[in-house]
Amino acid sequence: MKKLLLLLLLSLGLTSISYGGYLDDWPDDALCGWMDNPSPPAHIVAEVKKRGISCDSGVASKKTKTSTKEKTQESLSILPKDVEIFSTPDISQKTIEVVKEWYKIGANAWGRYGPIEVYIVGNKKEDAIKLEKDFCNRHIQLDKGWNKKYDCANEDHKIFTRYAEEGGAAVSTYRKAHLSYDFYTLTMSSSRPRPSEEDYKFVLLHEYFHIHQHAHISDKCSDDRRIPCERDKKSTGEYEKRPWFQEGGAEYRGHLLYSQNINNNNFLKNAMIRKLENSLSDYKQKYEMDLKGLTYKKGKNVAYDIGSWFIAYLIHHEGEEKHRVDFYNDLDELGFESSFNKNFGKSSDDYIKEFNEFITQPQWKVIEIIP
Repeated sequence: MKKLLLLLLLSLGLTSISYGGYLDDWPDDALCGWMDNPSPPAHIVAEVKKRGISCDSGVASKKTKTSTKEKTQESLSILPKDVEIFSTPDISQKTIEVVKEWYKIGANAWGRYGPIEVYIVGNKKEDAIKLEKDFCNRHIQLDKGWNKKYDCANEDHKIFTRYAEEGGAAVSTYRKAHLSYDFYTLTMSSSRPRPSEEDYKFVLLHEYFHIHQHAHISDKCSDDRRIPCERDKKSTGEYEKRPWFQEGGAEYRGHLLYSQNINNNNFLKNAMIRKLENSLSDYKQKYEMDLKGLTYKKGKNVAYDIGSWFIAYLIHHEGEEKHRVDFYNDLDELGFESSFNKNFGKSSDDYIKEFNEFITQPQWKVIEIIP
């Protein structure tokens, strides 16, 4: 009996040792893959604690004690490795957390893309200038093709200082012929809107949907701006960028996803009513219902507003997946118009013609398509 008990104890000991032995060669991310389960195995939990790592969506990061000065690095611990946040010193940890939260909402809904560098710019110009210098030095190290004269900030190319001065937000795609390191920047300012405003979250979603749009086009623009860029034509259907479809898509998608996450359908409906009331009259009278004729210089705000209504109309008839997934999956190979024809069953001109008949109906009838 004693021998049997001794054998059992040895067996249990060997079993415990074997867990530790075979887990020694496991990478951190493999362990974190198990931690996504509702009830991960006890020996996996023990190994994660032993290594001092934290897990988020299957991605591992080391737990480290951070000071207030290291708030940006701390926030990176729950983001994918190819997404980094950089900010000026006057940006609070609370704002960084808001950006992280709504980036993740957008990525979970529309897909994860990268590398992405998120820049949060405060109101001080001198801080923005330093951020531009850091950006320049960083990419000189990352890419041998980076041209300090043209790719870094200068008098004609204000990368972050204009956001300190004017506010706003934007996405830039660094996919150029002379660069070997492709990446996106998503820039959020501290005004128009302010981080304390609800619109700040929606605007971040708007910008992230632009990354979803850009990620489906592989072309690189020439360094010679006199050569038309195929990226622009695939994005908007014209070499001269037209905002109706691209900006309309980001506007509507941003509002829709935000309303879904705050469980308030009235937010979306009220926003879309405001767009009608602000822009429909000019669209009909000043711009003669020429949706494609609107540019970033002529009728920009009307293009955003009426373009978002076009996307709402398109999704109402075709479904969300046709717009978000199928159209963009075919975009790179087929180009804008052919992908539009394939996925929506008619030309963009024909669809706009039908939309123009729809949008001139009484308002109560028009808003019925908003979920």
